Amino acid sequence: MPLAFYNAGLFFGLIATFGIGFVCTYCIHVLVKCSHILCRRMKVPSLTFADVAENAFLTGHPSLRKYSGLARGLVDLFLCIDLLGCCCVYIVFVSRNLKQVSDFYDYNIDLRWWMYMLLLPLILLNLIRNLKFLAPFSMLANALTAAAMAITFYYIFKEKLPSFDSRPLMANATQLPLFFGTAIFALEGVGVVMPLENNMKTPQDFLGCPGVLNLGMFLVVCLYSGVGFFGYLKFGDDVSLGSITLNLP
Repeated sequence: MPLAFYNAGLFFGLIATFGIGFVCTYCIHVLVKCSHILCRRMKVPSLTFADVAENAFLTGHPSLRKYSGLARGLVDLFLCIDLLGCCCVYIVFVSRNLKQVSDFYDYNIDLRWWMYMLLLPLILLNLIRNLKFLAPFSMLANALTAAAMAITFYYIFKEKLPSFDSRPLMANATQLPLFFGTAIFALEGVGVVMPLENNMKTPQDFLGCPGVLNLGMFLVVCLYSGVGFFGYLKFGDDVSLGSITLNLP
């Protein structure tokens, strides 16, 4: 997120991040509510993302029903592209951080070898189809993420921060597409919404006020905004490395 703020500016990045978070949350609400309506129409307990698209066309205007299969295929295609792209970014992110640690201890291993070493554990994790069995790994990942954010904030606030005047409040308009791309990548998780809701013990708690979705998105947006805002304020143009963890001592 500091890289996103680098491409947006301190003020615009902060406002736009909350705006993107609101839009993402609203769109997920619309998706889940449509799923509930279609479940009642089709008399089924749950629907996948592709099922929602297909049944929306099947129960919609008669002229659109013949495109239901196409809608299902397009949703599956774009979900694959989206999740594949996210996985590629995460693999590069993890590999670069592992390489930085190994280089510190004088183990100069090529970045591509780190990617190869991540392949086997990733394949094993992807063989787990039930979210219930992935929950322990998710909890571990959340704990590690929380620890990483705590360490990051520690180094950000360890010394006095530069003044706000030292960073632009809004970046050049030509950089804004990079900001929106980075911010949307960081905040959106629409691909896991339907599997998550379908596997919840009490799916009625997913929406509503406050609801799992609203609380989760609010917390994520606040944390990401904080890391982006203060990370860019602290490290400035050095955040162009791509990940704030690469700026830590």
